[in-house]
Amino acid sequence: MTRLNGIVTRGHGNRFVVFSEGTYYSCTVRKKVKYLTNLTTPVAVGDDVYFELTNTEVAVGVGAEAGLPEGVIVEIQPRRSVLSRPAVGREQIEHVLAANVDSLAVVTSISEPILKPGLIDRFLIAAAIGNLEAAIVVNKIDLKGEFDPQEIANIYRPLGIDLFLTSAEPEGENASSDSSGNEINLFREYLRTHRTVLAGHSGVGKSSLLNRIYPGMNLKTSAISQRSGRGRHTTSHMELYHLPGGGAVIDSPGIKVLGLWQLDKKILDEYYPEMENIRTQCRFTGCSHIPEPNCAVKDAVKNGDISELRYNNYIQIYQSL
Repeated sequence: MTRLNGIVTRGHGNRFVVFSEGTYYSCTVRKKVKYLTNLTTPVAVGDDVYFELTNTEVAVGVGAEAGLPEGVIVEIQPRRSVLSRPAVGREQIEHVLAANVDSLAVVTSISEPILKPGLIDRFLIAAAIGNLEAAIVVNKIDLKGEFDPQEIANIYRPLGIDLFLTSAEPEGENASSDSSGNEINLFREYLRTHRTVLAGHSGVGKSSLLNRIYPGMNLKTSAISQRSGRGRHTTSHMELYHLPGGGAVIDSPGIKVLGLWQLDKKILDEYYPEMENIRTQCRFTGCSHIPEPNCAVKDAVKNGDISELRYNNYIQIYQSL
């Protein structure tokens, strides 16, 4: 059989779409792959794989897999990075959401739905655990919300994190930083140089942003529920798209809660770079920076050297672990 290498662009049940040299293939997975890889998620979007052709005609079925030549995945190449979380209801098992991406772009919105700083920090930590670069996209800056977009930028940009203030509304289309502060074209340039997974709550505008930047993608979008103020799921699965001009993006379903894979609360402060040079000054070794007296981190928060918002996020995550 002809052996090819490709990248997994989407999965549906036990069938995966693999892209190789300009062609998409509908592939199943050879049973022994699960045992040979010793991975809790044997195949994930973004995986580099070897596959063999089984039918040069077309696959039967419905959806994106229909009409594609068929193959079978026979080997998964080693992953250089992952975005993962504990499996729902089975916390001892790692569920890989995406593999071999360069960057995780956390997309949040100022309003509709409201910005959740704690979820931002959870994604930043998940990126660090999975060997991913991280960026933040604060979307819907044309709306009013509890937080000011520039306030969020002033907290995260000094930490060395790329942060983009965006709106998918038409008026920001032709300027990298127009009078409203829309940096959508700067985000386009970022995507061009990375393989990026977009993640965040439902309704924050991930698909709308991609449609604005790349009109030909025509991704499904939906309005915010007027009853709950929350987003409706329009993206139902992880899918990788190669972008015009370079780069690739994985659009993901909205995530309400993100568990952190195998993170010990004793080292949580290592994922807060602003605490790095301060935590050693605490009175107690292994200080949690919450109830202990003579805590240098808590003093830094009082003095304004560490963001109170970030510190509150730290406490919430610490207590959840």
